[in-house]
Amino acid sequence: MTPTLPLILLTEPVPRGQLTPVKASRPSVAVVYATAGGELAWFDGRPLSWSQQFFSKYRTRFEVDVSDHRRTARLASWPLPSSDQVHRFEATVDVGFRVSDPVEVVRRNIPDALVVVYGHLADVLRRFARGFAIDEAARAEAYINQQTAHEMVLPEGITIYRCVVELHPDSAARGYVESLTKARRDLHLGTTQHTAAVAEARHLSTIADMELQARLAREQAEQEAALAREAERRRVLGTAPFDIDRLISQHLVMHPEDTAQAIEMRSSWELAVAGRQELFDERSVEVFKFMVANDLIQPADVEVIRQQALHRVQGAAVPGGASSALPPVHWGSPAAGAGPAPAALVQGPALPVPDQAAPPPDRIVPGQVQAAVVTGSVSGGPRTTPVPGPAAPGPAPRPAGAGPAPGVLPVYLVVDESMAVAGCVDVLNSALRSLHAALLTPPAVSDGIRLSVLGSAGEPVVHLPAAEVEWGTRLPPLTVRGGARHDLTFERLLTVIPADVERLKLRHESVRRPVLFVLLAGPAEDDWRWQDAVRALTDPGTPYHPTVVWVGIGKADGGTVRPVAGRPELAFVAPSDTDLPQAAEQFGVLLQNAVLHLARGLASGRLDLLVECPPGLRRLVGPG
Repeated sequence: MTPTLPLILLTEPVPRGQLTPVKASRPSVAVVYATAGGELAWFDGRPLSWSQQFFSKYRTRFEVDVSDHRRTARLASWPLPSSDQVHRFEATVDVGFRVSDPVEVVRRNIPDALVVVYGHLADVLRRFARGFAIDEAARAEAYINQQTAHEMVLPEGITIYRCVVELHPDSAARGYVESLTKARRDLHLGTTQHTAAVAEARHLSTIADMELQARLAREQAEQEAALAREAERRRVLGTAPFDIDRLISQHLVMHPEDTAQAIEMRSSWELAVAGRQELFDERSVEVFKFMVANDLIQPADVEVIRQQALHRVQGAAVPGGASSALPPVHWGSPAAGAGPAPAALVQGPALPVPDQAAPPPDRIVPGQVQAAVVTGSVSGGPRTTPVPGPAAPGPAPRPAGAGPAPGVLPVYLVVDESMAVAGCVDVLNSALRSLHAALLTPPAVSDGIRLSVLGSAGEPVVHLPAAEVEWGTRLPPLTVRGGARHDLTFERLLTVIPADVERLKLRHESVRRPVLFVLLAGPAEDDWRWQDAVRALTDPGTPYHPTVVWVGIGKADGGTVRPVAGRPELAFVAPSDTDLPQAAEQFGVLLQNAVLHLARGLASGRLDLLVECPPGLRRLVGPG
């Protein structure tokens, strides 16, 4: 049973009458009197006189214990938390207290002094203990004993005149402190061992350096001796450069009897040189055929290759003779001097078009692709022009001497990084690496492209800021990050695209209107918010609003893409029975072909957006 300490020892009525004796009080007991109305009085330990008792208004007499009390207890019901709010201190308190205001004790009718004293101490000690870690029990104990060294007067009329606390971590914390102490000892031991190992390594390294210096000195001496012997041989043999004829001549001087063998050596050497040259020519032809078959040769490159080939033929026909200049050849244009080249080959810089100009409607090329020509320059305003006639497999070549490609084109790629792409994220990373390699394989095809890659899954991640594609360009891998919330990504593009374009306009004469490719793999969690963000981004009144190509795979069907596709002919979805990695691979094909076509068109001066629909995808409207 929990011990108690009552302070009100006796409660009795005040005796009245002439023959009633006055009751004496003890020194350790204070007598408090109460009237019928509850008014209390204490006469500093002096009892009522006979006359006061006979005529007094007081009706009740209380005897209150005012002696000193000492207790030692564990505050098991009031654990003291440490600073981490997880571990607890076990506190043992040696407390001394007495009643300093018996009237207040009677007024509050305090039945047990221990509850009041321990409750007050627990509240005070908890505030102090929270300032120390669980492994700082000694510091916490010293601080608490210092703060509680003075008397504490409680509002209940009790004064605590002594408080000495002893703190220990509880059982759970003791294991933690032991582990922490062991870890510190292990760290100290490891540091000492590391210092010894470093000293040993330095010692061995110093010895190795000395051995290396000695070996290098020996090798240098041997090399100098060899060079001296070689110089002596050259002095003896003469200063003429060594070739096959010189070598045979020197051999015949020293061995005139080997004339037949020398002639045979000369013939064998000539046959070997001819064979190597023939093998090199065959391999060069195979490489050229491969580059032509894979569209890796631009028409402008043919003239350089032709000149090199004809020079080789002339050198073989007239050894050592100077070849005359060869006339240039033109593809797709009249011969030199026959008049100006066709308009498709002569492309000047983009003309400024007012922002208020309404773009003419685009036209879908039946049976093949959607071609939206991006000819507007953001420095002057957007302009969208339809492609007349059937779509060509690629842009017309830019002839030699036509000057550099007009301006740069920002290309943005937004890839869904929600849980919907968990089955195809490796395929998407491979598609990005393939695009990077394809842009750098043909000469100068990526010069005008400024590529940016963003991941969309809640808070957007800019994996690659708008930058020129180079061999040193690093593409961070796409990852699966969370839910399919895309509004923040398109709101981010509202600030990223204008900032990129303004930065590019400071460095380039012309900046083309951006093109944005978006890949979705599942329905968005925030339908109305992300749709509003897309509409704000593609609104004609938005500065530098991009042309958007939408691709939906997996669970992102037409119902997901159609509400935001301003131009359904530039929106593609995968059939529901298409495997997710296969659909992601087809997206990579679509992306690579479209970006390469943009890059080549920009390099040749005829910029258009040619989006082919791969077999694994279908267009929302039109053929494909």
